[in-house]
Amino acid sequence: MLDQLTRSEIMKVSKDSIVILPLGATEQHGDHLNISVDNFIVSELAKRCCLSVRDYFPAFVAPVLPYGNSHHHRPYPTLSLSSETLLAVIKDLLRSLVLIGFENIVILNSHGGNDEAIRMATRDIAKEQSVKIASSSYWTIAWDALLEANATKLGKVPGHAGGFETSLILALDERQVKLDKRPRKGENIPKNEIRNTMFIQTPKNSVGFDGYSDDSSQASKEAGEKLLDIIVKELSKEIINFKEITDNGTT
Repeated sequence: MLDQLTRSEIMKVSKDSIVILPLGATEQHGDHLNISVDNFIVSELAKRCCLSVRDYFPAFVAPVLPYGNSHHHRPYPTLSLSSETLLAVIKDLLRSLVLIGFENIVILNSHGGNDEAIRMATRDIAKEQSVKIASSSYWTIAWDALLEANATKLGKVPGHAGGFETSLILALDERQVKLDKRPRKGENIPKNEIRNTMFIQTPKNSVGFDGYSDDSSQASKEAGEKLLDIIVKELSKEIINFKEITDNGTT
């Protein structure tokens, strides 16, 4: 954990290291989950990935950016950054990591509203600072493996406050889930996955039914533990691949 090191310890970090910058959001997740779900999930995934790859190269986790672009969750309680501010903040954090001495940076995102910003920041700062940056939302990397594991039986993947996210939180810390507050109704899972359809937003709340993407009644701790293992495995493989590719000077 980068923020648990002293300045002297950080200055000794080798150029062979990677650092993961986790991006989350602080936004409503229904009545059964708290508003820090995305931050908790991405922080835990980043920690587990670092432990998984540490036999290959030194790995560090920067403090999570706890705010994202979440305007679409209003009027429900949400702390949101504008798209312009979010992009500027990510770029400044990347520049800061470069100044510390990191030359291999991974942006790990857990909120769909941040997706466009991490791509733009990656393109701009990699060229500006002449460093190697990889960025993705965790579900994008683990997509095929999650589908193979029938993750969509729980609901939309990743969805919002539905069966998938609720299962992850149950596995990470079931005390954070108010099971008696879960809604028993939700939208049907679409025949086409959301990433294969048009991106649609409306002037009102644009998150599923009443701020939920799907019914979370099928969520379970056991399912969440299985999904977490799959996600960490796929993320770790991709991070190792990123390091190998950049070390060889290819893209």
